[in-house]
Amino acid sequence: MTATPTPKPRLQRRVLGLSIAGAIVLALGAVGAGYVVGLDATSSAAESAGVGSGESPARPAPESGAPVAPLPEPSTEPVSLVPADCSGIYSTDWSTQMDGLVLNPAWSSESGQPAIIGSSDEELEATLQAAAPLTCRWGNEQGGSDRALVTNVAQLHGDQSEASLARMNAIGYDCYDELGGTRCIVESKDDNGTWGESHFLRDGVWVATRWMNIAPDGYTHDIVNTLWP
Repeated sequence: MTATPTPKPRLQRRVLGLSIAGAIVLALGAVGAGYVVGLDATSSAAESAGVGSGESPARPAPESGAPVAPLPEPSTEPVSLVPADCSGIYSTDWSTQMDGLVLNPAWSSESGQPAIIGSSDEELEATLQAAAPLTCRWGNEQGGSDRALVTNVAQLHGDQSEASLARMNAIGYDCYDELGGTRCIVESKDDNGTWGESHFLRDGVWVATRWMNIAPDGYTHDIVNTLWP
């Protein structure tokens, strides 16, 4: 007689995916880049309850006369797109286009180093700093130089996005719709060379980049397409 095969237990799967926004540094040497996080988790238990298909799980019928507890209100807190570290904001190896600059050189995290922010405007800088952004710097491995780039990725709240865009327009940044968000840029020259800023805001996330004497083509687009694939 042939033995009936024992059914294999169903495996649960849990998928964790990381996905986010930049600003750029100047000041002879510091640099940056940012990152975004997306979380998607599923399980066989959730699937069986209809969660994965967008259906609400069935509630058991209450006993006669028993009060019915209301369902909890869904969270309205937006999911942060800001990643945990700088590896999440790029799909391109920018080290080959940075003319010898390295990402987050060791000296940039030493005690006493000033905060590097992706805007030179005091009002925009204050908003970025208050948001505790992810900071990614491209700088000379040995220390200061006349080339640098920094990118901040920050999660904004309330009307901070609108207020920041209004400030950029007010001080003469060139702002326009791009890639599902708003892009604002400024560029100038002085005795130290050419410097500029590139800002991208979408879904409450601010990618602020500030650069001096180095601005790789397609840099901001790569960050945006990585954070919002």
